[in-house]
Amino acid sequence: MGFARAFALRIIGLILLLVMAACTGPAATPTSLPDPVAMLNKAAAEVQNAKSVRIKLQLTGAPSFVDPPGNKIAFISADGFYTTPDRVSATVVASILGIPGKVDVIAIGDDQWMKNEILTAGKWIKQIFSPGFNAGKLISSADGIQAALKAFKNVKLVGQENVDGTQMYHITGNAAGADIASLTVGLIRGSDVLVDIYIPVDTGRVDRVIMVQPDTVTAKDPKPTTWTLELFDYNTEAKITPPPVEGGTAAPTSAATSAQSATASATSASTSAAPQPTSQPATVEGTQSQ
Repeated sequence: MGFARAFALRIIGLILLLVMAACTGPAATPTSLPDPVAMLNKAAAEVQNAKSVRIKLQLTGAPSFVDPPGNKIAFISADGFYTTPDRVSATVVASILGIPGKVDVIAIGDDQWMKNEILTAGKWIKQIFSPGFNAGKLISSADGIQAALKAFKNVKLVGQENVDGTQMYHITGNAAGADIASLTVGLIRGSDVLVDIYIPVDTGRVDRVIMVQPDTVTAKDPKPTTWTLELFDYNTEAKITPPPVEGGTAAPTSAATSAQSATASATSASTSAAPQPTSQPATVEGTQSQ
C-alpha cells in the first residue's frame, strides 16, 4: 500500500508540473535591438527621397549668428517646408540688431526672396538671405542632410522611449560641427557636437535631432548652444511659388548688408515682445497625401 501511494503521489505531481508548464507557455525570447547605424542609413535615405518635408529648427542657450563676424542677426527659430526638387518656404525668427523680429524667406534653386518689417519695409524683395543656400543641395543631394545623418560617431542605441505619445528609438553619438552643418542650414559651428536622435519605431524616419555644443559655454552664456531639429509631415502635397515682388529686384546683397543699412530705422523701432513663428511657412499651400 505504501509503495502504491507513493507512486500515485509522484504521478499526480508530474501531472501538476505538466499543467503548469502548459499554462505558462514557452519562455519569451529576448527581442534583439536594431543596429543604430543601419537605422541612421535608412533614415537618411528617407529624407533624401522625400517629396516634401516640414522642418522646424529651434535654438536655445548661447546665441548663434547668421552673419558672422558682424553678428547682427542672432538666429532663434525657423519653421519651413521643403518640396522637391529645390524649393523651401520658411519663417525665420531672429534678433535683428538686438530687436526681435521675423523674416519670411522663399528659396527656389539659387534664387531667394525675403520679407521683413525693418529690412524690406514689409515687402517681398528678391534678395539673398542665406548666402550659398540651395534647398536641393540641403535635402536631396548626397552632401546634404543624409550625409550629416551618416557622419555621427560613437553611435549607440539607448533603447525605446515614449516621446510625446510615440514610441521612438533613442540614438546617441557625436560629430564635428562642420560634418553636420546641413542639419542647421550651415549655422552650427564648433569642433564637437553631442547628438541625440529620435526615430519613431513604426516609420523609421528621423523625427527629432538634438545637438548640443559644449564649447559654447562662457561666463556670459553658461548654457551651451542647443539646436532642436524636427522633421515631420513627410511627403505632404505642397506648392511653393515665387512671391509677388514689389518695387522690382533688390541689389544682390545679403540680409546682413541690409541689416547694416537699416541700423538707423531699427534703433528707433520698438518691439515689446518677440513674435511667434507662424503656424505655416510663408506662401505654402498643401494637403496631406494619401
